[in-house]
Amino acid sequence: MMTVATTTPALEEWRWFGEHARAPRLRSMREFMESEVIPARGKFRNLRFKCRRQPFTQLWFDAIDSGKWTRHWCTGPSQAGKTLVGFNAPLLYHLFERRETVICGVPTLDMVSDKWKDDIQPAIECCPNYAHLMPRQGKGSRGGTSVSYRMGNGAELRFMTAGGSDKGRAGKTTRVLIITEADGFDETSETSRESDKLTQLEARLRGFDVSETTVFGECTLSTVEGRTNQEITKGTDSQIMLPCPHCGAWVVPEREDVHGWEEAENDIAAWENTLFHCPACQKPWTEEQRAAANHACRLVHRGQDIDAVGNVTGEPPRTWTFGLRWSAVHNLFRTAGSVGVDLWKAARATDEENAEKWLCQFVFAVPYEAPEVEETPLSAEVLVRRVQDLRRGVVPDKAEYLTVGLDMHGRFGRYVVPAWMPDGCSHVCDYDAFNVETDKFGLERATLAALRDFRDMVMKGWGLAGGGVRVPDQVWIDAGYGAQTDTIYKFCKESGERFRPIVGRSASQLGVGRYTQPKKTGPEVRRIGDGYHIAFQRKARVLLVVINVDRWKSWVHQRLACAPESPGSMTLFKAMPRDHMGFIKEITAEREIEEFVPGKGPRRRWERIRHANHYLDSTVYASAAGHFCGFRLVKGGDDQPVVVTDWFARQKRRT
Repeated sequence: MMTVATTTPALEEWRWFGEHARAPRLRSMREFMESEVIPARGKFRNLRFKCRRQPFTQLWFDAIDSGKWTRHWCTGPSQAGKTLVGFNAPLLYHLFERRETVICGVPTLDMVSDKWKDDIQPAIECCPNYAHLMPRQGKGSRGGTSVSYRMGNGAELRFMTAGGSDKGRAGKTTRVLIITEADGFDETSETSRESDKLTQLEARLRGFDVSETTVFGECTLSTVEGRTNQEITKGTDSQIMLPCPHCGAWVVPEREDVHGWEEAENDIAAWENTLFHCPACQKPWTEEQRAAANHACRLVHRGQDIDAVGNVTGEPPRTWTFGLRWSAVHNLFRTAGSVGVDLWKAARATDEENAEKWLCQFVFAVPYEAPEVEETPLSAEVLVRRVQDLRRGVVPDKAEYLTVGLDMHGRFGRYVVPAWMPDGCSHVCDYDAFNVETDKFGLERATLAALRDFRDMVMKGWGLAGGGVRVPDQVWIDAGYGAQTDTIYKFCKESGERFRPIVGRSASQLGVGRYTQPKKTGPEVRRIGDGYHIAFQRKARVLLVVINVDRWKSWVHQRLACAPESPGSMTLFKAMPRDHMGFIKEITAEREIEEFVPGKGPRRRWERIRHANHYLDSTVYASAAGHFCGFRLVKGGDDQPVVVTDWFARQKRRT
């Protein structure tokens, strides 16, 4: 039996009308980006955008698409995709997928033209399905600069700046605001009587409930007080955690975990030898391991925890603002070697402050803060002239004491050997570094082996100028590097009282605790010195030196600021100026500043201006050890009004 078709042309037309009358499903921003966007420049230009190339972008888009937050702020290193995902992506999505009017906030009118021609126009023209929607009317359609662009689908892009009058920011209402170079809005211009410019831009959203609006902001970090850093840290302050391929800990390797470039002779060697290391186990990550860790990344918000298998627990902060920072370790567009070259070049830059600022802002995405007033200014040019005729490794005959300070930091140690004279002067006879072969033996075994080799060298002593050998009276070893603390305790216990572990306390450094001088000795506090004390550690059964590093850094810098021939000065062994530059850069890696704290008045603190400060720490430990031995700037008195008391001496008198 033959079936007769019942479909008529009229019915087909109705079906077609019904299908096309339905509103299309709105895609998520991540779906839109991976389906429609082709980057106009960069390593993957002319190739469709894929989150897998930079895995942190998946976390960024998924957080936006979750709808949990209405304000979204991000920052990261330069050339890592910050502008693409933090600015272009939301702009293209709301203009073309949602067909909405978008206000774009930029600091200056000059930047409007640059943003349109350099970022937005190329991004639209590279979208195959939306290039035909470029503006066809108005000044912007003819290549000129405009503050308003009407797209072919009816959506409008409106630029607003930090300059001009407040009325210029008050004439448009929308629910979508996208801000670029956000820190440029921080200061209110003299012509404005309203609140800051960025807040004025957000006022354009007040026609909608806060739950209906959406704000995006991106910028290279400027300062701690800058708007972008404040938005991120006071929002969710989210971290991108990576699993270590060796120990399995979830970590975020930062600048201090980039190693291999420090001792490189040239930039090629720095590129070849640099790798990221795990902050927990100190083992290096190959580029393949780093990529795999990034592909397994997890997003952890402020107040949350992550367990060994990657499960995130705890509630995120109750806030409308999602704040995300990614750093050099997350940027798979650049190898660890490239980061090592950046660090190597910055360490040798003539303008050290600008080099440090560049590293902070464009490589590691951390805020940079310049010191306000330097209390004890030291310069490399002055320090290279502080040399004596004694060659390296020679101890002055008149030296009363010889001490060694050793700063340990995972894969290496740096030591300084000063001699202390009766006239209150001191002379650095030697300084050097040695490697800890953690890659071969693991951190604990490698550290212990390196320390035992160091002890053998120390006990051979240093030669006296007139003949003979001088063995150091005290060797104080930094035990504050957590992963090595127990090993250093063990080494000092087996080496006798000449070798002592030391830990620093400071009001300037986060996470180490402020130093408090004990009032009296007893079973716990065995000796009280000038800005240091010796405390018995019951669990480890070891005597630990606890030092006020702020006080002793000031003391060391004051010695180096004295004229070389004056009492109380510190000099260096004879060498060419270039040979002392590495030591001098680390000695001057921190400086003391005075700042005014509202409600508290002036406050002094130490600020790090370069990351590598190990020789400074070693000199501090050796100097405090000199005081412990009996060195004083002025004989017959103490250079500070602190009475040295000794629990052991009291016990001896009692018996």
